[in-house]
Amino acid sequence: MKLQTLFWAALMAAAVPASAQIIVTQEAGWAHDCFVHAKTGRAFDGVPACDMAIKREALSRKDLAATYDNRGVMLDQLGHIERAAADFNKAIEIQPDLGDPYVNLGVMLIKEKKYAPALDQINKGMDLGMGFPHLGYYNRAIAEQMLGRYKEAYYDYKKSVELEPSFAAAEERLKDFTVTKVPAKSPG
Repeated sequence: MKLQTLFWAALMAAAVPASAQIIVTQEAGWAHDCFVHAKTGRAFDGVPACDMAIKREALSRKDLAATYDNRGVMLDQLGHIERAAADFNKAIEIQPDLGDPYVNLGVMLIKEKKYAPALDQINKGMDLGMGFPHLGYYNRAIAEQMLGRYKEAYYDYKKSVELEPSFAAAEERLKDFTVTKVPAKSPG
């Protein structure tokens, strides 16, 4: 069967960031339904589809990891942060070279106000590669901003917009910053 890869994320303000999503599924079956529900934000209907895929379908390791990751995204949308984090950890356990679950776990840590560990997870996920890197930069900027690393946050928000010019959330976050130029001191 042909596999398809789609990474999708929706992100919000620093106080309540939404999680990034990843999906790697077969073209048909419960895992695909899980993907569709995650992509369209239909969490209430999607979690049971993910459950069925995990229990009843013979999935590749990558597809199984993606299904856990998608279910985690939807559990997060439903407000079940601990269960979502458990699914992201399970996805990492199954397929540790998949970057998006690390970023998703980082977002859960941001929600718990654990910004330094969140930054570590997001960096790891970005190092492994993501479907939409602009989302990694955006999430990393949120963690940096919350840690008081404003310069780094500013440049990561800018990178996010550079990679995806229509990404309104990053554009909005850039409004939090005022850039001033300080003249260089003269020698002497």
